[in-house]
Amino acid sequence: MTIDQSTEASTADPTYTIKSRVIDMKQLETLKKNLPKGIDIRISSNNVITFRARFRKRGHPEITQTFPDLKLAKHWLIEQNRNAMMGIHLPHLKASKRTLAEAVDRYLETVLPRKPGNAENTTRHLNWWKKQLGEFALSAIRPQMIAEKRDELSKGTVRGNQLRNPATVVRYLSHLSHLFTIACKEWEWVSENPVRKVSKPSVSPGRVRYLEKEEIKTLLDCTKQSKSKDLHAVVIIALGTGMRLSEIMNLRWEQVDVVNEVIKLSTSKNGDPRFIPLKGFVLETVKTKTDPKGVKPKDLLFPSPYDVKKPTDIRSAWETAIKKSGIQNFRFHDLRHTTASHLAMSGKGLHDIASLLGHKDLQVTRRYAHLSNAHKAKMVSELNSKIFDEEILKDGT
Repeated sequence: MTIDQSTEASTADPTYTIKSRVIDMKQLETLKKNLPKGIDIRISSNNVITFRARFRKRGHPEITQTFPDLKLAKHWLIEQNRNAMMGIHLPHLKASKRTLAEAVDRYLETVLPRKPGNAENTTRHLNWWKKQLGEFALSAIRPQMIAEKRDELSKGTVRGNQLRNPATVVRYLSHLSHLFTIACKEWEWVSENPVRKVSKPSVSPGRVRYLEKEEIKTLLDCTKQSKSKDLHAVVIIALGTGMRLSEIMNLRWEQVDVVNEVIKLSTSKNGDPRFIPLKGFVLETVKTKTDPKGVKPKDLLFPSPYDVKKPTDIRSAWETAIKKSGIQNFRFHDLRHTTASHLAMSGKGLHDIASLLGHKDLQVTRRYAHLSNAHKAKMVSELNSKIFDEEILKDGT
């Protein structure tokens, strides 16, 4: 580089970045002149521009929020003015500065222990939001920002390079929404829940694959021949109770009451306790798992042969049995669908099915409604055949 080039480079106007857009000094000056009242520009050491919005209501301290673009700052100011006119409570100055990262940490520490049923997924989802928006104050997070991240989730891929399921995206949003609800109602860190204004992806009714009676017989014949000493019993319990695989594999003897014929799940996936009747063949199968030498209350029903404190792994044995049975397009979780489907076909109501399976939302159970309706149609058809027999029709018409 020559001396002239060096001088030219050093005297050139600097550039600035607003999100992904680059502007020069002249554009920056124009932007400053046109800023609305209550908003000013902040420039970081690496020339990244953000917009600080300030609002003050008489009798309250001034509150400020910083945004990555001007549109969000304007929207926030409009909402603060609207809230003030409607008399909506404004969060305390210190509370208004609380970030999403702080909220996630507090939620995981104080709220999640009360909802242990699905703690692993909740933790993973909230930590994702923390990574994406954790630096922003809760009151600075707008529906537009959440919607952008929702779209990123929808376009993301998971194992097998498949697009993320819409139902999974909905769960990400639901976990964030519950966090905001707690922060609003209990902590008073924010005045509203912005997730409620964000549209959720459309979710299909869900996959319902269940086994017919002949397929059940074939599968049980194969599991009985399995090298795994536990697979057969695990499949019988799954079919006879509708329990999830994780619930079965983590069962301890203190949860199994053979005398009163019931399994007590203190915490299920939705966080609520559940009582599952033990009857017939399932009860007899559970009894065979008792050790003649006795079992301790904390012992697992299906312990690993390598570490009794951990449940055994039946995945390989299950895949072998399914392959041997010739049953296509069937996962272990579909045993749960099989239980529900046969209950529906036997005329059981959706509320009863939901109660047994531990569905908190009846919409999940409605996927089996068509089977129940088909059964009712069959019943009415049989009823008509019995009442309106040939003799009655002959005499009455």
